[in-house]
Amino acid sequence: MFGLDVDALLGPGGVADRLVPDWEVRDAQLEVARAIHARLVDGGQVVIEAPTGVGKTLGYLVPAVLSGRRVVISTNTKTLQDQIIHKDLPALARMFAEVGVELVRADAELQPEPGGRQVHYALMKGRNNYLCLDRLHNKTRQRSFDFDSDLLSELAEWARTSPRGDRAELAGLSESSPLWNELDARSEICHGARCAHYESCFVVRMRREAANAQLIIVNHHLLLADLALKAQAQLQGHGRAFGEVIPSADALILDEAHTLEETASEYFGGQVSTRKLERLAKDLDAYLGEGGARRDRTRVTFEVAQAVSAAEAVFSALPRGDGRVRLSRDGAARALAGAQRALPEMEAAFLALVASLDADALEVAAAEGLSRRTRDILESVRFVLAAEDPDFVYWTERQPKHATLGASPIRVSNLLSQFMFESFDAVALTSATLSAGKGDARYFREAVGVHEEAETLMLESPFDFPSQAALYLPKDAPEPTAPGAAEALAEHAEALIDLVGGGALFLFTSYRVMHAVHRILQPRLRYPVFMQGERPKRALLEDMVTFAPAVLFATASFWEGVDLPGDPLKLVIIDRLPFDSPTDPLVAARGEVLEQLGKSSFNSLLLPRAILRLRQGFGRLVRSRRDRGVVAILDRRVTSKGYGRRFLDALPPAQRVDDLEGLALWWRGAGPEDASGARSRALPGEVGWDGSAGPGPEDPGA
Repeated sequence: MFGLDVDALLGPGGVADRLVPDWEVRDAQLEVARAIHARLVDGGQVVIEAPTGVGKTLGYLVPAVLSGRRVVISTNTKTLQDQIIHKDLPALARMFAEVGVELVRADAELQPEPGGRQVHYALMKGRNNYLCLDRLHNKTRQRSFDFDSDLLSELAEWARTSPRGDRAELAGLSESSPLWNELDARSEICHGARCAHYESCFVVRMRREAANAQLIIVNHHLLLADLALKAQAQLQGHGRAFGEVIPSADALILDEAHTLEETASEYFGGQVSTRKLERLAKDLDAYLGEGGARRDRTRVTFEVAQAVSAAEAVFSALPRGDGRVRLSRDGAARALAGAQRALPEMEAAFLALVASLDADALEVAAAEGLSRRTRDILESVRFVLAAEDPDFVYWTERQPKHATLGASPIRVSNLLSQFMFESFDAVALTSATLSAGKGDARYFREAVGVHEEAETLMLESPFDFPSQAALYLPKDAPEPTAPGAAEALAEHAEALIDLVGGGALFLFTSYRVMHAVHRILQPRLRYPVFMQGERPKRALLEDMVTFAPAVLFATASFWEGVDLPGDPLKLVIIDRLPFDSPTDPLVAARGEVLEQLGKSSFNSLLLPRAILRLRQGFGRLVRSRRDRGVVAILDRRVTSKGYGRRFLDALPPAQRVDDLEGLALWWRGAGPEDASGARSRALPGEVGWDGSAGPGPEDPGA
């Protein structure tokens, strides 16, 4: 389109080369852009592994702009969405202006003229990211003393001037603010077109902007939630699904695609918890307090109490266990006997409440949404307690204050193939980590249902890993389950942190181990120490920069999506190989399917998933050509088990060291031949190491 190709923007002598100071033409970036442009023009699918430093964001944005087609671009997090909207697209707009193309943010009221030289883009997030003007009006009218009145006044003033009502604009508002939960625009309390604030609604504005855009920037959670709603409507024979949000488009570009399988499992499955029940009860109470149930308030108040009590009886009868407990088809009836006996009373109470709410819906807008939520909770509980669909795994989880019933699809590949990939003429999937070693992306492709004829492009990293990164594999690393493992981890970590002078991210696979090592090390370290859970993720990362050199103890989400280039991060410590627990209900069910097909669940599931996650953890360290530091894996299995070689072969070619003295030499800048005597002993992954042995039966990978 516009008589341009990607080389005209990103290639030698192109716009970026002429316009951007210190621009470096990157061959890998051009490969990304050309491959995606070809798919956008000709259709089809492409899978691209583009390591950090390739510049893949511009690599997919440029062809998306040039395509002339409506393209949905999905990222893994809202943070990445905001980066594209506020940083990448404005920078790209300056480049396109040089060739007479105007790249602008879409207007809710102004439809673009066809055939012009304008390209419009829009941002879409989940509804709970936007302020609900109706709830704000009610909250300020109530003059409630439950919240800080000054903060409420500040939010009201912000609402008058904000163009989009996105909470990301509120830098000072805590991520865990209870006030925001009382004011967000979640669909459960939405009155739709019957709302007095409909025309000024921020969610309505978001949707109208997207309808007028060629590029629509979403996140995976919103994308999968929307696709799941559309899939449900299609399977039930309905034309449209209530709540669907994202406009239809010609093409889809998925960034950070390695998270697709797990996100799809969440949204194509379902779960209902006592938390959801409590929110419904709270909203029902508010509904009654604001004049709802005009026909017979006393009766509806009684029905609400009956419904809540009956649902609590079902949840209290669920089996207890450590973490998620699988409800197998064979044992479901036995495990769920108590909950199933309590279900008829819940059904009767919920259906009576639904009937009353439906009767009120003609007069009170809020009743319709409350009725829908009540039915949805009942249907979810029915589905899980029946445990009949062999394509799902059923589970329950009991915590001190909450209980959850869930159903997850064992495989999402067929669902994604049918409801995602078939919905778009062209699809590009990209991430820094899609292969489980040696450019092998088979696990990823099979897990998400990529078509067999899809192109695969695996690009090399632009970084000089032997000089920028050392991989420390101590000979005396502990076995994860050995007695005294936490103390051994603490001793190794303390020595490493002292060696590099702080600036460390300690990644754990277990909250229990993280807390144990933190208790040991926190009083012994001479640097500021932070731990996941103390503050929101974004605040902890800001602390790592503000108080550098510091040390951060983390698990779960910190294995990926953390970007701390330069001095704030010089050391990444990994406590153990990140295998999934083989007893997790979904992991166990997927393993059984593979075993029935004659495949090894360890080699075909647990191992590739662990390799991908380890690559993500390693990727926290080197984010630019200026970064230099150490990744330490404190798990003896990486060198003692036969499968350890597969892990190490999948990692970047960092300088491998197995003793602290050699690491100190490397850190002080010695040459690679002097930095580690370990090289002459041939560490795993190097010539001379015998990695022929497979995983022993005593080591399921947990």
